Parts: sequence; C-alpha cells; structure tokens
Amino acid sequence: MLIRSIFLITLLVSASSAWAEPKSSTDKIVDRFIELDADGSEGVSQDEYLQMVNERAKERFEEMDANRDGEVTDPEYRDFWQEKKATWYRLDR
Repeated sequence: MLIRSIFLITLLVSASSAWAEPKSSTDKIVDRFIELDADGSEGVSQDEYLQMVNERAKERFEEMDANRDGEVTDPEYRDFWQEKKATWYRLDR
C-alpha cells in the first residue's frame, strides 16, 4: 500500500509539472538573473551583480585587445566592432 501511495504521489507531481504553463521570456530572464545569487539569500547583492559585470567586461576587453598589450587601440576597436556588430545589433532598420 505504501509503495502504491508513493507511486501515485510521484505520478501526480510529474503530471502537474507537465501541465504547467511554459515560462515567459521575462520569467527566463529573471531566473537567469537570480542565478547570480551566490550566497542563497534569494536576492542578488550589488557585489554579486558587479562580479558578473566585471567578469563580462574583462572577457570583452580581452576580445578587443587583439595584441594583448593591455590597451585597445582605434584599429583594434574598429576590427572588433566590425566583427561583432552584426551579432549584437540590427543596424539596417
């Protein structure tokens, strides 16, 4: 009897999640943002947010600095922009 009860509960839980409405794009974005919560406080602190921003900025700078000298020159930035703009922006409007 216990096994049958556990089976029915498992079946009901899995069925209810299958009938749940799909997440909206906003829900997905909020979920990704909340993943920044490293300490489990159920909120994103400024330090947690800035850590992500700094990591992304460092990666972006390294992409732009083609010769790895610690500075991005006009030609390096122009090359970077020409390569990346099509994936980031729709300039033909």
